[in-house]
Amino acid sequence: MDSELDMLINDFNYLSDVINRYFDTGLEHIVKADITATTFNSNYRNQLIARYYDVIKNVSIFIQALEELKFNRTIDGTLLNRPALLEMEGLTFNDVQNFIAKQEKEINQTLTLAKQILTEQGLIDGEENNDD
Repeated sequence: MDSELDMLINDFNYLSDVINRYFDTGLEHIVKADITATTFNSNYRNQLIARYYDVIKNVSIFIQALEELKFNRTIDGTLLNRPALLEMEGLTFNDVQNFIAKQEKEINQTLTLAKQILTEQGLIDGEENNDD
């Protein structure tokens, strides 16, 4: 099943490293949890939901750290919010694909805005990327 979650986890870990480099926040990396279910069944869906829940939980901790540092708004005033943990709307393959797409969009929007804020604060060079 197509997913950009691994890329989002890498982005999150990079942004956590940036904050940890400048502040004593103790933010931890998200460790990728593989889905061990070999068939598309309730076990697979449960593992998938748990994987996204873990990422959302860690992103929320990261956002809380940014709030405590007063880095929760862009220069133009856009507020950084925690991504929503969405409910899977059904059990079909298409429902799961829709869940993945919507959940990743939530996470990506949050991380993109967080990166903008850290760039505006001078903690990330505008040309820097997280491929180091």
